[in-house]
Amino acid sequence: MKLTTTQVALLEAIKASLFDIEPNFPADTDWDEVVKEAKAQTVLGIISPVIPVKDVSVEMGKATYMRILFEQDKLIKLLDANDIPCVILKGSAAAQYYPKPYLRAMGDIDILVTRDRFEEAVELLESNGYIYVHNKDENGHMLAYERNIVYKKNGIIIELHHHFSSEGFDMDDILEQGIYKREYRELDGYKIPVLPDIENGLVLLGHINQHMRGCDLGLRQIIDWEVFLHKAMDRNLWDNKYIPIARSIGLDELALNTTEMCVEYFGLPNDLNLVMKSKSVLEEYLNVLFETGNFGRKANNSSEKKTDKRIMSTAYNIRRLGFFSLFSKHWTTYMEILSKTLISNSFCLDLWYSQNFDERDIFKR
Repeated sequence: MKLTTTQVALLEAIKASLFDIEPNFPADTDWDEVVKEAKAQTVLGIISPVIPVKDVSVEMGKATYMRILFEQDKLIKLLDANDIPCVILKGSAAAQYYPKPYLRAMGDIDILVTRDRFEEAVELLESNGYIYVHNKDENGHMLAYERNIVYKKNGIIIELHHHFSSEGFDMDDILEQGIYKREYRELDGYKIPVLPDIENGLVLLGHINQHMRGCDLGLRQIIDWEVFLHKAMDRNLWDNKYIPIARSIGLDELALNTTEMCVEYFGLPNDLNLVMKSKSVLEEYLNVLFETGNFGRKANNSSEKKTDKRIMSTAYNIRRLGFFSLFSKHWTTYMEILSKTLISNSFCLDLWYSQNFDERDIFKR
């Protein structure tokens, strides 16, 4: 893979902003194109201090960041006052690791509560002015293929999570325990409940996995990962705690590949003393990021792709809840999803086979 001038300039700017590495910008850099690419990747704020052009969207992003922290603080205090354990996912939980947290773009609030208090949290939000947006079924319960119920208040979107995992990994029991070990960390004057670093790092890795499988992975998720590593991880924690847990949920190879790519292209110091893989593998990974953009902004977001995501989530929930338990409650919904893709999209068949179902379990029922 041969990087374009724009891509080289963007990567140089990321290294300079995050790790104070002297940038080597190509002489023929078109900064308008760099800004365009940075916007597609949602990283313009991160590189803004080190590039020779300014864009009004950066200041707008800072204002949004402060609005989100303000609304998030009210939500946290509401849940705390009602003794509902909660933690922030992604967003400010990732921004805490950045040299300048306000430069990390945020668009909404993701908050995870313990599963046994989820319905109580739903009632609490709805009785306190949080407007329901989507992800409920006809009976008012969270759709079984979703992970959260979405609300809106004062212009800010809130995703109230019942669980975090999706197809490809299951870390929900680990995160549930992590909620009870949560730590309150200060960010620009606000105290924010977050998972301990190990568990928080699993969320960031899981976030990469979700978007990779959804074909909409961008640079921002990768940068969240590398600043976490730089700020919170050392060789001992990596070898003896993080990687064994990641291996137990099937994400250790993703952790290694992503870290090696960060060392190779994004300026991350190799403090973990990793032995680098073939550069061609890392190039392929980087190429995916530049092809798709954050949330697939550079790729085509077709209705089929959205359905694929539902299929992936469905496959995970079958494993989590059991085939009959899940489908007996939501048969019509799932048949509608499957009928749209089962014939035309062989990908969903691969997902079904990947679950390693034991047919004998079905007949036992």
